[in-house]
Amino acid sequence: FLVFVTDERGVVLATSQPDWRFRALAPLSAEDVAAAHEQLQLADAAFEPLPFRRGAGDGLATIDNAGKPRQFVEVVQDLPGAVPGWRLWLLTPADAALSSAANTARLTTLLGLLLLGLLAYVLTRRRRTRRLRQEALARMNVELESRVSTRTAELTRSNTALAGEIAERENAEAKVRRLRDDLAQANRLSILGQIAAGVAHEINQPVAAIRTYAENAGRFLDSGKTGSASGNLTSIVSMTERIGAITGTLRTFARRPGVAASPLPVREAIDGALSLLSGRIRDSGVTIVRPRGNASPVVMASRIRLEQILVNLLQNALDAMKDQPDPRIEIELAERDDRVLISVRDNGPGLGPEAAGNLFMPFQTTKEKGLGLGLVISQEIAQELGGTLRLDPGNGSGASFTIDLRRIE
Repeated sequence: FLVFVTDERGVVLATSQPDWRFRALAPLSAEDVAAAHEQLQLADAAFEPLPFRRGAGDGLATIDNAGKPRQFVEVVQDLPGAVPGWRLWLLTPADAALSSAANTARLTTLLGLLLLGLLAYVLTRRRRTRRLRQEALARMNVELESRVSTRTAELTRSNTALAGEIAERENAEAKVRRLRDDLAQANRLSILGQIAAGVAHEINQPVAAIRTYAENAGRFLDSGKTGSASGNLTSIVSMTERIGAITGTLRTFARRPGVAASPLPVREAIDGALSLLSGRIRDSGVTIVRPRGNASPVVMASRIRLEQILVNLLQNALDAMKDQPDPRIEIELAERDDRVLISVRDNGPGLGPEAAGNLFMPFQTTKEKGLGLGLVISQEIAQELGGTLRLDPGNGSGASFTIDLRRIE
């Protein structure tokens, strides 16, 4: 390559090619030659033109060296800070530049191909990875669907089996409820059978009185005593109402209770139970102590069911006090927060530890003719009413049972 510096007239001042010094890039006019002689103080310099031709703006220059033209790539740069018009020239052989450009192009092409290959590899790998992921996801979906189908089938079978078990259990519970209701009904009918003699006595008294009043009324009418006859007829009506009340109580007690409970004043159930056992109570000579006052707490219960519990407790107390001097049964009512406590206490011989421990077990009884089901049924009824039936701790002679029910306003 060639490097040289020219002034404003194109005269080479310094160069890497010695024979180019003080030669001109183009022929100079006579004035330029004279000015150059004066400026450079070179009186004998001819300033001959160089064999140098510049291209038409294509950046190429041609140097004719002994009839052998050679192309160069020219780079021209003004020299900053120097004399105005001075320029630095760099001429690089075009064949070397073209070779370098070709090498650069080849290198660029190779790099481009490498980049394209790398890009193609990355894209191919990415597509392959995506495809593998999709295939794995598809396999997972198939496996998941298979598992879901299997699990769904298992759950369906389990649900079917569970539904069957639930249906069987519901049927069994329905049978148990029916058996329990039948047992409670049998217990009520058994109670009615036990008190039938007392009830017959209760009815016989007003029937005998009705006969007497009727005979007397006939005689009064024969003798013209219509006022006295009217009084006897009024008494007969009263006696029939008494019989109706007795038979009505029996009929109500014997009827199967409805499922739904309703607000019930506790004193009504106590009165009903005492009415059913009035004949036996009178014949046994037992003193009944009833709750004081007229107020009656209200519970949510079926009257027939609550009466059945009370009748069972009263009958047990009456049985326990046979041949007992001064027999006595106390019925007490108490309210604690939202609970109503109904206690039935007797002054009989009480219960031993073994009998007390087995008291609410089926077919456990201290009676010669008892079945041991009365207290079991009574406890189940109390639980159905949302309460409890318990034996109170011993506090002296006798036994005490308490029915605990929820009070309502």
